[in-house]
Amino acid sequence: MINVDRALRNSIRTGKVLLGSSQTLNAGISGQAELLIYATDCPPAVSRQLDDLDVPVYSYPSGGRELGSACGKPFSVAALAIIEHGESDIMALLREIRGVENE
Repeated sequence: MINVDRALRNSIRTGKVLLGSSQTLNAGISGQAELLIYATDCPPAVSRQLDDLDVPVYSYPSGGRELGSACGKPFSVAALAIIEHGESDIMALLREIRGVENE
């Protein structure tokens, strides 16, 4: 199991990550995103739309304040899109999402 907070910070530092519901939805719809992540308090309409996209989605186990803090931001983040994961191991979440031991 990976440390999601550490992996998120590393992705933001070394890769390309879009923050916010609108940007996350756009990245998911356009197919740019490798992974979508949303907080537990993300608006239900947004989380439903994200879940319906053909992109892996991870439900962060805490609220937007905690997700924002995990990203190293001083504000709440409802959703984010990993465009390029950089040197992060955040894509290991795909194994958890899919329930696969070795990918």
